[in-house]
Amino acid sequence: MTIIIFFIVLLVTVLVHEWGHFYAARKSGMTVEEFGFGIPPRLYAWKSRETTYSINALPIGGFVKIAGENGIDGTVPLEQQFESKPWYKKAIVLAAGVICNILLAVLLFTIAYTFGMPARVEGGVPTIVSVVSGSPAAKAGLAAGDTVQSIGVMVGGDGFVAINPLTTETLHVAIMQMDLNGQSNDALTILQDSIEITYIHKGKEGIVSIIPEGIGVDRKIGLAIEPISTIRQPLLLSFKSAVIQVISLTSTIATTIGSLIVGLFTHNGASAGLMGPVGLAKEVGSAATIGFAYLLAFTAAISVNLAVLNIMPFPALDGGRLLVVLLEALFRRRFSAKMVGIIHTIGFALLLLLMVILTVGDIRKLL
Repeated sequence: MTIIIFFIVLLVTVLVHEWGHFYAARKSGMTVEEFGFGIPPRLYAWKSRETTYSINALPIGGFVKIAGENGIDGTVPLEQQFESKPWYKKAIVLAAGVICNILLAVLLFTIAYTFGMPARVEGGVPTIVSVVSGSPAAKAGLAAGDTVQSIGVMVGGDGFVAINPLTTETLHVAIMQMDLNGQSNDALTILQDSIEITYIHKGKEGIVSIIPEGIGVDRKIGLAIEPISTIRQPLLLSFKSAVIQVISLTSTIATTIGSLIVGLFTHNGASAGLMGPVGLAKEVGSAATIGFAYLLAFTAAISVNLAVLNIMPFPALDGGRLLVVLLEALFRRRFSAKMVGIIHTIGFALLLLLMVILTVGDIRKLL
């Protein structure tokens, strides 16, 4: 079921993005030769009017092939080609995918807030929101969506002492900051020999005793718990909250990407949290477990991620192509189509290589 949900989420976010390019190109009088989901080789295709619609073997993206996008095409009338259009129409077509992803995110967040979205709220029900694959918590059978009834810590070998009351602060102390004397410190780790968690999974109560893994201050159980409560808002307020959420998320993602780029040169460890399709599929499954509205919000977050990543001025991405169009308009000269094509091809190859590396990393985390 997780795989099916993952493909539905990917299909929605990618197709909305590519539909933005498709619609803008059609409205600008350009011929769209192909609308594809996934990366070739092609598995299945059909044609309607001048456009071929295809489903491809690697479901990690999509594309819209516009006549004349990579130089003049002798098989299509010049006035219907991307290259023949003024710079502002080219810019609109290239930015349309990102705009549609942002609009999709606003729509999904609005629906989620209207129907009731699980959110981190002080005084909410302590809920497991993430479990690290292969961690002690995962081996104990804990899963995202389980609610926590109590947490006990081993103190001085005298048995488990329950953390009470179970609030956000005491959860943080129990899971991340408690030393052997039960006092808070700044180690951001678990120092107990064992932790006992009473939880509810699909209506049934369970109790597990977990021994953290690691050495010294690096001992952890691989669990994230947040106080969760369902938030329902009127439609207009939901829309306002959705817009604020998208703006905040866009800023956060942009900052994170900046840190990742800096980390390539400084080795600051910022890239450790990167994930590929396998890791993303797991997170989608966890979101679906927590609830449908939460899954909508998670899909909205993926859509924002897709928008921010695509607008980056990197070869082969929309941002890279948009940068070329803007520079050509600024300097009033056309760059070599052959050279630009080579640059975008290299950029695409690097993106595929990154995807392979991230996928291998995801699989290693699962093993």
